[in-house]
Amino acid sequence: MYICIVILNFMHKAGFVSILGYPNVGKSTLVNTIIGEQLMPVSPKAQTTRQRVLGIYNDDDTQIIFSDLPGWIIKPQHELHKSMLQDIKSAFDDSDILIYLYDLSSNKENKELLDIFSDLSIPKIITLNKADLVNEEKILITENFLKEKFQNIDIIPISALNGYNVDLLIKTIKNYLPIHPPYYDKDILSDRYLRYFASEIIREQIYYLYKEEIPYETEVIINNFKEDQDPVYIEAEVWVMRESQKKIIIGKNGEMIKQLGINARLKLEKLLDKHVFLQLYVKVKPNWRNNKNILKSLGYNVK
Repeated sequence: MYICIVILNFMHKAGFVSILGYPNVGKSTLVNTIIGEQLMPVSPKAQTTRQRVLGIYNDDDTQIIFSDLPGWIIKPQHELHKSMLQDIKSAFDDSDILIYLYDLSSNKENKELLDIFSDLSIPKIITLNKADLVNEEKILITENFLKEKFQNIDIIPISALNGYNVDLLIKTIKNYLPIHPPYYDKDILSDRYLRYFASEIIREQIYYLYKEEIPYETEVIINNFKEDQDPVYIEAEVWVMRESQKKIIIGKNGEMIKQLGINARLKLEKLLDKHVFLQLYVKVKPNWRNNKNILKSLGYNVK
């Protein structure tokens, strides 16, 4: 009996996998699909993910810690952008495997990011996302293009949204993982607390509900989070950069912030499996994206 337990522990694999790609290619969707929970914020708009967040996949003999990273920003415009890029670069240093998520449905030029990916010496996998949205010819052309640039690399067409070939991706990742005991308890899904995901869910719904620059200039702060009760009580501040944006967030007669509260509450209730009482406030915080002290206090990777 004791010999058997030692052998099983010795054969356990665990490691860190970073997912690299341009904004809005499906990185967060892929992590959500793999871990089986809608934890990571997703929206049709770019730059929904702002910080590096770990999503943890577990089975009997494997633990895969996925880094859901912000999308690659070619020209950082403020300190928040610089922080997002710093998160990406720091993930290169402590990853056992790197996944490049290539968007088959987009004609965006990938050369700069592919060159960076190519220069990294750690094991690499390329996933061709949104394979369900293109024809076989498009997939073959892309595979041939990538095979010319990379030698002996795994290229896997997938659909992060509907799970196509995700099982093959997991199997391929396991081939590269080192033998190692679990880094985290096997029953947790992320390194973040629930209040973090509460703020991200509210911010995600801002991306869905508001247009133009509003989502990119807002931040959500959880001031109070009482989860050991039903309904769960959550009090949150929505930061904006200008008074005019505050008026947009609130809307005529408070209609927009009321809708934001409804949308966020429904998703929070699904995550927490409890009723939620959500109280939202709006606060003007001028130029918060360029204030290093504020960004540090919010947990961003600022240098």
